[in-house]
Amino acid sequence: MAIEMLGRASSSDVSKRFGFYYDEAMTHPLAVERNGAARVVMMPAAEYERLARLDHVALHPRELAREDLKALRDVVIPESARELDHLLD
Repeated sequence: MAIEMLGRASSSDVSKRFGFYYDEAMTHPLAVERNGAARVVMMPAAEYERLARLDHVALHPRELAREDLKALRDVVIPESARELDHLLD
């Protein structure tokens, strides 16, 4: 999730209205800014735990078997999937 897609609030606003922003963060991630830059993100604990579990799913290419690397190199992307490339921008 890109930072631009998050709700945003300054740390001083969050400090003054913590209950409000707590409730907001339960429905969508909230970037808390200090000096104009997002420093932390508030989100439900369950979502953080889900993301933390996903962190261990990714492998470094050196961890893949040779046949898996070959399969990745040789994959043919269907045209219907290429039409979705714009969603990655």
